[in-house]
Amino acid sequence: MGRSTDKEEGRAIPDPQSPQLLEVRPRHSLQRKLVLWTFAMVGVPMLLCAVLFNNMTHRALRDTQARNAEMLSQALATTLGGQLDDGWSPQAHDTLDALFLERRLAFVIVTDPREAVLHRRSIDSQAWATFTEQTGVMGLTGSIPVDTPLFAGAWDEIVVRRTPIWNTNFRTDSGRKLEGFVVLGLHERTLPATLGDLRWAQLAAAGALILIALPFIWSIIRHWTAPLRALMVATVRLGDGHAPPPVKVRSRDEVGLLSESFNKMAQKLFTTQSQLIAANEELERKVELRTTQIGQVNERLEAEIREKNEFLRAVSHDLGAPLRNIEGMAGMLLAKYRSQLADDATTKLERISANVKVQIELLNDLMELSRIRTRPGKREQVNLNILMTELRDNLSYDLEASRITLSIAANLPTVTGERNRMRQVFQNLLDNAVKYMLQATDRSIAVSHQMHEGQHLFTIADTGCGIALEDQPKVFDVFRRATHSGSHHVAGRGVGLASVKAIIETYGGRIWLESEQGKGTRFHFTLNADNATQDMGQKIGNRKQATGDRNQ
Repeated sequence: MGRSTDKEEGRAIPDPQSPQLLEVRPRHSLQRKLVLWTFAMVGVPMLLCAVLFNNMTHRALRDTQARNAEMLSQALATTLGGQLDDGWSPQAHDTLDALFLERRLAFVIVTDPREAVLHRRSIDSQAWATFTEQTGVMGLTGSIPVDTPLFAGAWDEIVVRRTPIWNTNFRTDSGRKLEGFVVLGLHERTLPATLGDLRWAQLAAAGALILIALPFIWSIIRHWTAPLRALMVATVRLGDGHAPPPVKVRSRDEVGLLSESFNKMAQKLFTTQSQLIAANEELERKVELRTTQIGQVNERLEAEIREKNEFLRAVSHDLGAPLRNIEGMAGMLLAKYRSQLADDATTKLERISANVKVQIELLNDLMELSRIRTRPGKREQVNLNILMTELRDNLSYDLEASRITLSIAANLPTVTGERNRMRQVFQNLLDNAVKYMLQATDRSIAVSHQMHEGQHLFTIADTGCGIALEDQPKVFDVFRRATHSGSHHVAGRGVGLASVKAIIETYGGRIWLESEQGKGTRFHFTLNADNATQDMGQKIGNRKQATGDRNQ
């Protein structure tokens, strides 16, 4: 019951009410946060109110106890007024006996105006000790202010008041006569228990209210967050590529409008997603088909290239033998019968010999071009600075005879490759630069190097006749020479630049040129010998494996 089947896609999809989707819950969910914040907003004020009410109650009880001490001390002072002229009297003693019927009374001290103790009576000695310890009163009465209550005890349950005793019947010039002072202490023994019970009652009431409010708060918040929960489940389902269940619109507030908008958006997204998936599957099918077709075409092309190279090699080899025979026979006839032959016959035999040599050299060039692509040689570290020095020495006669200046950069690198191929690349390009210098005024050739995008970039620039724009696209083709550049009379077989291009491409590089007729030519080529050599060996290995598979 936890899964349903999507008939359109033919795959199992989770049911909206499955435990897997219902368990999708962030670590700090909005519902949990709302509950916690609501409890904080309700519980904290209630606790603060309970504490505040407890403090107010404490102050009220304290003020009440202070007023009781004030009334009692004033009543005692009034009663004792006029009874202390001759010191402590039996009548005053009776008055105190009647006063001690008050159970809250802890102690009473009566002094004369000089604060000498006339009478002292204590019922609660611990109250006086607590009072003196907490207030710092060292003497009996001297440090106690008049008509000002002093409190002591953990809950201020002890209050002490000092009140003057006036004799209203006997007056002096300055007014009433001061007969002494009464120090009275009240001890409200039930106050700590009462305040403690009140505090716990308030806390219990606050806790009870919170517990009672908990189900209502949880229910309300769950009701409010239910649409968001449904939105989350629908979003997860949509993200998994399934049709999202419609979210119920429970109200017309912001959440309700959001749910309605989400339903419309989710339906459009799912439709678009389904179309994209179908289009992607169709595209993948077409790409796979086209890749297969391209692979087949590549195999045919490689087979044709191999056949062409084999044909070229076979033709070059088969034609080479008769041409060498023709050259040998022509040379033998000239050597043996030159004096007996007519001048016309001698000239024709010499032309035959010369043409045969040209054709043999052309066949050798074609054989070399075929070997470049199919037979890689030994790889080694080639120091191009040393290589270019050797080439400069070999070309020194041609350079000097043609009055050409050759400049070579001093920072040429050491590359990994076939030394003969590297030599062939630079020698062909330098030979071309020398041959096509022609009648240029500024006669110079420059070889430079720089790093470009992780590859070696070489440039060989000359100031020769240049190449016409029409001829530039075909100069690297076999047997194609520049016919619009005014240099067609220069000797050449049209294989050198094709060989250079084959070598550069075999090593994973590319070659191109920049030229303007009458202003010289710049050949640029890139070289990454390590990767190129590896690629070349891998291609040859793949070809051998494919050939072996076909032979089996």
